[in-house]
Amino acid sequence: MTQRWHVLGVGAIGGLFACRLQGAGADVTLLTRDSAAPPRQLILKDRPTRTHTFAQQSIATSDAKTAADRPIERLLVCTKAWAAEDAIRSVAPDLSEDSTVVLLCNGMGLAESVAPLIRQATLILGSTTSGCRRTPEGELILSGEGNTQLGAFDQSMPPPIWLPDWQRGVPDCQWEPDIRSVLLAKVALNAVINPLTAIHGVSNGDLFAPLLREITAQSIEEVQRLLLAAGEAEIAATLPHRVRAVCEMTASNHSSMRVDMESGKRTEIDAIVGWLLTELVADPPATPHLRALYDAVKKRSHDD
Repeated sequence: MTQRWHVLGVGAIGGLFACRLQGAGADVTLLTRDSAAPPRQLILKDRPTRTHTFAQQSIATSDAKTAADRPIERLLVCTKAWAAEDAIRSVAPDLSEDSTVVLLCNGMGLAESVAPLIRQATLILGSTTSGCRRTPEGELILSGEGNTQLGAFDQSMPPPIWLPDWQRGVPDCQWEPDIRSVLLAKVALNAVINPLTAIHGVSNGDLFAPLLREITAQSIEEVQRLLLAAGEAEIAATLPHRVRAVCEMTASNHSSMRVDMESGKRTEIDAIVGWLLTELVADPPATPHLRALYDAVKKRSHDD
């Protein structure tokens, strides 16, 4: 039976996963805020280059339209962290207790905000290291396959029946029962790399150049301090190695926070550094360097 998916947030990653799922045989519909919703083509520059055509469905419709008119069985959310709650609220009437929502966004704290909005629907959380960027012409340029990990918000839930479909279309896709630890490790990593590259306007690999090596180490140490206060010793211990490894593997890449800041867009600083500073532990230790980075990003970006 063909799996039906709706994708909310069709940027680079949302577009990539829409193409991957369609390539695995899924029936994929893109959700749009535009009242007119003609079919849309996405060109994925892979080996080989492929053109994917998708139906679109407008979420800017009358309140009289009910879930029975346009039900959403499975929803993949790839919006920016700050946009996720409002985006899901806009489609919540189209979800039922049999629906599944996969949240593939950066940051922490989103699941707790989203869960009440989707009522009895199943909530799945995801993390991906796949790299993709969208050109001004709208083409999707794959910069790294990476791996994708999925896990249930309710950790007692077994892998879903649709997981094999994802594993056919999404390279190195795994089910991870302890998805919170995966997400926390990624947030810790991003809390080091993203604000530094954004504030200094550098590529990832530059963080270990002589000019920035010391403040990079300072960021790592303060994120470790927060992790240890929360009892996350293993994630803290592996953080220095993971930061260096990612910076070396993606040396020429621009972090998403740097791209957002330089484009005059709102950043995801609140869901990454902001969450670590205020939500990870009830009585956080002093982290003046990390706080200064957070304040600098907020001041220079279009947040709030």
